[in-house]
Amino acid sequence: MKKLVLTLLFCLLAASLCACGGETPAQTGADASSEASVPSDGAETLGVPETADYGGEEFCILSAGNVAYADFAAGEDASTPLDSAQYKRRATVEQNYKVKITETVEKAYSSGGGPGYKKISTDVNAGDSNYDLALIAGYDVSVLAYNGLLYDLNSIPGVDLSKSWWDQKANESLAVKGVMFFTTGEITVSDNDVAFVVLFNKDLRNAYNLDNPYQLVYDGEWTTETFAALCKTVTEDLNQDSAMDENDRFGLLVWDDSVMGFVNGAGQRCCTINDDGIIELTLYNETTVAALDKYFSIIYDTQYALTYQRNGVDPLEMWQADKGLFWLTTMNRIPQLRGMESDFGILPYPKLNAEQEDYYTTVAPYNSQFICAPLVQENLERTGVVAEALAYYGKQIVTPAYYDVNLIGQSTRDEESSDMLELIFDNLVFDIGYYYQVGPYNKELIRMVQERNTNFTSMYDSFKTSAERLLEVINTYYQSAVSGWTK
Repeated sequence: MKKLVLTLLFCLLAASLCACGGETPAQTGADASSEASVPSDGAETLGVPETADYGGEEFCILSAGNVAYADFAAGEDASTPLDSAQYKRRATVEQNYKVKITETVEKAYSSGGGPGYKKISTDVNAGDSNYDLALIAGYDVSVLAYNGLLYDLNSIPGVDLSKSWWDQKANESLAVKGVMFFTTGEITVSDNDVAFVVLFNKDLRNAYNLDNPYQLVYDGEWTTETFAALCKTVTEDLNQDSAMDENDRFGLLVWDDSVMGFVNGAGQRCCTINDDGIIELTLYNETTVAALDKYFSIIYDTQYALTYQRNGVDPLEMWQADKGLFWLTTMNRIPQLRGMESDFGILPYPKLNAEQEDYYTTVAPYNSQFICAPLVQENLERTGVVAEALAYYGKQIVTPAYYDVNLIGQSTRDEESSDMLELIFDNLVFDIGYYYQVGPYNKELIRMVQERNTNFTSMYDSFKTSAERLLEVINTYYQSAVSGWTK
């Protein structure tokens, strides 16, 4: 079986590599030069001209993935604060630069060969430029990157990834020898929306007179040990039938994918990129083993934790009925809770121990999307100016709606959650090993949860050889893709 899986894996990889694009940056159409504005007071400002005239040309954006975000499609009649902000941002850029921004949204299964990969690879190999910019699923954009089908964002005039409206943690984690094929930032809400979070029921916390989780975070004491202890405080057999199920109250509602969050929460990653631009397997170490041992001891205790996906249970219904003290989920669940009577708060995943300096938050691999630019560009200068302006005005217009109004103002209703969101979004983890599905350890970790397996060492060893072989192939092609930009 292992040999069959390995064979299939390499067949799929080989098929994708056959569609490899050229290493030389390609462009069609005019490329007009422009002077970047320089702030006189040293304050951070938009580094491209604040206005330009592109003659009403269409600026096409593709959004494709397992979760396809329509960041640029909201109309003037938008009904929610976030959609209204998205429309205002788009209208501002369209007016300032005399362009017409259109977005094509393709929501479909994307695990390396989804619609985002197919559309961009087809265009590039045909020398076409149907899309100026793209927001592509993590599993797909990674394949586009090592196939050399994307433009280096650092080489696009006008794009300045050092600015605060681009995510610096993403830049640090995803750049190869200074080449950035895909990243994220204030240009899209997708990264924040799929961030792993811990929700807690404030009414239950008060009723049981428990330690304040907010204060634990502030004090650096929000650890897996403290978390485990709190999970054991509110369990109750509500219907008194001597069977713990969805009709009862638990300390913890468990999402299967949260296993990756606890590994990243301990400061560990499946893979990292070293100084030579080589992707290395870094999953197995004492810290990861310790984090998983503690995690499994918490979630496999059926008296206190409910892995609801194994029981066909709707976690949203249980949560709103006060049947959980904690819920391991993602940010995009929060807008669904506006009608919840009980109050709740938002927390980062706990640290492994108090000695750990920071809290770390996983960006869900399956649900992720990243900004990229197809290799073939119709007007590179226009792409850079519009992309930078969309990111800049995303920070100015969209983020306040997402952060202050849509979440804090209407949902979470407390100042402490504002601090938590800042902490969470400032420490997002972009684990390249998960996006490249190395192992694939992301799926195998989830399988361990589904099968209630605790033997991480055995699982890791079973897939280590195939993981290293896949990395060898990926690194070979990635280095070739990068070389065209570093000569």
